[in-house]
Amino acid sequence: MTNTKQAAAAEDISREAAAELIYREAMLLDQHQWEEWLSLYTTDAVFWMPSWGSESELITDPELELNLIYFKNRDGLEDRVFRIESGDSFATVPMDRTAHVVGSVLVTGREPGQISLRASWIVHCYGLHGSQTRGGWYEYLLRQTAEGLRIARKKIVMIDDRLVGPVDIYHV
Repeated sequence: MTNTKQAAAAEDISREAAAELIYREAMLLDQHQWEEWLSLYTTDAVFWMPSWGSESELITDPELELNLIYFKNRDGLEDRVFRIESGDSFATVPMDRTAHVVGSVLVTGREPGQISLRASWIVHCYGLHGSQTRGGWYEYLLRQTAEGLRIARKKIVMIDDRLVGPVDIYHV
């Protein structure tokens, strides 16, 4: 693809199409539709939930610092889904019910064939550990692929610094 065509492809990614993908991801997580959820991610997708290094600073290096969740590519997500589906994950037995609310979706950048977004989130969970509501913001990099618009990076920032109960891919 030439640079002109790549630039046109990036401009063709509308905020509405990008937001729709994020909303679809939230719905698939709530419905435990794991294979469809995985299909939203590129094979090289990074899924990262950093921890707070201090009261006001997030960690910046997922390779050297403590993360709440970190997968370098979709293989890690696929392994996590396998553990959830097989019952091999103690954090998911029994499976919590969740309701994701995503809003304030803003475009933060554009490059040829991709778009960056930031969105606020709240997830309400109900399960063995009772009822919990957590929130924060997402930072996404979405990429246009032959299969359509896909998630190439998802950074999940949880504003809570004290965790009660399990935190898994569908809790955030």
